Amino acid sequence: MELYDIHTHQVFLEDNDDPYHSCILDVYPLEFEVAKETYQRHAFSCGIHPWYSEDSDNQMKYLIEIAPDPRIVAIGETGLDKLKGPSFDVQIPVFIKHIELSENLKKPVIIHCVKAWEELIKVRRETNPAQPWIIHGFRGNPELTKRLIREGFLFSVGEKINVDALPLIPINSLFCETDEDEVDIRDIYQQAAHTLNRDLEDFANEIAKNVHRIFPTLPPPKPYNPEEEDEEDD
Repeated sequence: MELYDIHTHQVFLEDNDDPYHSCILDVYPLEFEVAKETYQRHAFSCGIHPWYSEDSDNQMKYLIEIAPDPRIVAIGETGLDKLKGPSFDVQIPVFIKHIELSENLKKPVIIHCVKAWEELIKVRRETNPAQPWIIHGFRGNPELTKRLIREGFLFSVGEKINVDALPLIPINSLFCETDEDEVDIRDIYQQAAHTLNRDLEDFANEIAKNVHRIFPTLPPPKPYNPEEEDEEDD
């Protein structure tokens, strides 16, 4: 059974590390060079979080430089946050730069959005992107979910699943993640499958199809081989 964590901020290296799933590890641009040497088994998303979008010109220049790296399979997380961070006069231009980079490189965008759905939809309509936009950590209500589906968004769910909204999301628009939560990705899969009244393995197979379609270069999970870790450390 292929399991994918499409948005996480941590990969455990201790004995409790799960070697049988594939991660997309979210990193800030200046973290990437070290991270790609440290985490050989996983891919990356890279971007400037809206909280830190002020005075981010140098970070953006570096992001543009490193984003073509094949280990980076998504742009972001990026987006809009009404509760934290600089004003939208700052956030939106930085967000749009991420969108332009996504379109140029043909890589999907990982979206962070808090209380800014009207603004997010407005930017999407104005930019008319061809690349997928995945709202990470989605737990919106059914009304919002229906609207975002009509606008063409994809969704990644984590530990806080809205059980009323999840059944509305088309299965081919769905992903699973752990984000910053110290939770096993299997628990997320099991919770989502239970909410949808689906067999876990059948559900995982559907999510794997989505991952293969949206992240075609993401390597599938492979059994952990301690000897490979030893070789990487040499």
